[in-house]
Amino acid sequence: MGRSKKRFTLTIHFDGFATTAQAINKPAPHHKTIKGILTKGLFQVSNIQREILRTIPDHMPVELSNKGEALLTAYGCALLERDTGKSYIYTAVNLKTGKSEVLSRRKTPLTTSRVEAMVEKLRRSKVAGAGVLEADSVFGDQLDFRKCKRILTAVFNNILPRHGYTARGPQISLAEHILEAISRRCISLAEAEVGTGKTLAYLVPAILAKRGRLNGYWNMSFYTGTPYVEMAHMPIVIATSSIALQKAIITDYIPALSAILMRYRVIKTPLTAVIRKGREHYICKRKLKAQVLFEQSPKTKKTLAELLKPDAEIDLAEIEGLTAYTKRKISVPDRCDKHCSHRDDCPYLRFREQVGSSAIDIQVCNHNYFLADTLRRADEQRPLIPNYQSVIIDEAHKFLQAAQSMYGVALSSLTQPEVKDSIFELNLKSGVAMKLARKAARKLSMESTRLFRRLAGCATGEDMEEESNRLTAEIDAEAARHLVNIRDLADNLIELLTSEPVAGNGNGRKAQILWELGQIRDQATVFARHSELVCWLETPTSSTNPGSARETRLCAIPKDLGKRLYDDLWSKGIPTILTSGTLSAAGDFSHIKRSLGIAHGGQRHIMEASKPSPFDYYENAMLYISETMPFPDQRNKGYIAAVADEIEKLVTASLGHAAVLFTSYKAMDMVWEHLAARGIPFPMCQIN
Repeated sequence: MGRSKKRFTLTIHFDGFATTAQAINKPAPHHKTIKGILTKGLFQVSNIQREILRTIPDHMPVELSNKGEALLTAYGCALLERDTGKSYIYTAVNLKTGKSEVLSRRKTPLTTSRVEAMVEKLRRSKVAGAGVLEADSVFGDQLDFRKCKRILTAVFNNILPRHGYTARGPQISLAEHILEAISRRCISLAEAEVGTGKTLAYLVPAILAKRGRLNGYWNMSFYTGTPYVEMAHMPIVIATSSIALQKAIITDYIPALSAILMRYRVIKTPLTAVIRKGREHYICKRKLKAQVLFEQSPKTKKTLAELLKPDAEIDLAEIEGLTAYTKRKISVPDRCDKHCSHRDDCPYLRFREQVGSSAIDIQVCNHNYFLADTLRRADEQRPLIPNYQSVIIDEAHKFLQAAQSMYGVALSSLTQPEVKDSIFELNLKSGVAMKLARKAARKLSMESTRLFRRLAGCATGEDMEEESNRLTAEIDAEAARHLVNIRDLADNLIELLTSEPVAGNGNGRKAQILWELGQIRDQATVFARHSELVCWLETPTSSTNPGSARETRLCAIPKDLGKRLYDDLWSKGIPTILTSGTLSAAGDFSHIKRSLGIAHGGQRHIMEASKPSPFDYYENAMLYISETMPFPDQRNKGYIAAVADEIEKLVTASLGHAAVLFTSYKAMDMVWEHLAARGIPFPMCQIN
């Protein structure tokens, strides 16, 4: 028998969500049950109110008419009820694909108390589509920008505030800007002043874009020949300058955000992330075993022995009780020996394989590591980071300094003598070859000494910066000749040692020497083109090796650094967000675009945003400028003493509640010595 039907629509406001639900108005007693679901009962269940948002189509597809009458919609499906006279059959039908699945057979009709369980069963069915706030998408069903933006708005306005986060206008605006930049595959210069909350502002849109496959097939165009399956799992890369921020992202932001997004079903599976570091930050099992044997301190020996356990920590930064010197002795070398007896069970190689897994959503690293990956890709070498679909460069005001370091080249005055000593310790089977190798090694060391003596004689000016003294280097004809000789001698030694077998188990030592000679040859080759470089001499103020000889480095950066960055990085079309508290000059981003080479691609694929701080500085801050300080000169002891005097007064005025910031490590050390000698009545802590 047929039943009379009337439709009614009810709009509900629940915690900021405007909810429209539509159902069939049926005769009593079933009428009261359905009405109860949409009025009273809707407020009593946990997540249904966020899912019953789509109205039931006025004209249901004909093929669905035999499956029952529509009660409600959720997860892209209509929930149909069919009364057989003996039982009630509830079927979920995907309104997009038409696929259906029977969810339940009941003797009595659905009641308010069972709605949550039924909708949850629908969500877990094979035919269910994405939820209203669900970002995770499957193959061929990626999010569009509008839905992604709706989810983002709901996360910031409705979800995060329930967990202690304040909805900030500039933060939401910044997040929307970043989402648009990612969807348009642009380079964004996103300046966000202190207190904006930029970390969440870039994490949320980047995660939504990744999990929702926002860029779809576009991601395959970033890497030629990449299968779609691999593309879908490409991670987000977050590159920062400070270790503290990297750890905060991994240990604080991502776990908290993952739990919240999982709770509200924005994502189906937890977020995964890993910190990537250079190999020197991890333990080498072979070197660790050797150090355990020769270690003299019982306490240190015990700590090292604990690290030999299969499940022991290999990240040196997480290990306490070891000096920096000992950590360097057990760290992974610049080049792993392919003959190493621990290669098959190497914890570092196993870790490197794990962090390259497609199951990891976010790869966190520092600027230098990201640029090292960029350079390897440019040279068509195996990359350090898996192919990625978007990049966040946080603390971007320091990215140029990192680029200068990574694209630069340095030749140390100590390297060639150290290689000579290593060659003298090498035992070749051929005595004649051994004599030739030692003779060439002596010449290599002598040419290095002559080069640096000549460079020091021609150097002009002086500039004390950070941890080094710098002198302008002039590579004249004589210095250029020494560089060519160094290059040729290194090349000859490589050819000689490659063809000569070694006695005993010296293959590992020989491989290391060959690698070092290759580095020397390549560095000298670059310096031979000195007209394309900006060169200087650098003398570190402190040595990393106790008791070592004084080191001088010949350093250089390419004059066309901006163009190289554009070719290697910005031109690839991968969405890249550069963010920091200070990127522009009064809203003008011209300088950073020019210095980083971003401007080489024109303005078409560049977006800019500058968000103000929510802090009221005028009411809560005071600017003090001393009128008695001498002109800044770190070489002037009087200036350093005056800085110490001024800091002592300010620290005393603030009763010791002060953070003193320096742009130079050397200046900080000198001021620290002054204050420590005076014995000011407050505890002091120096952080490098």
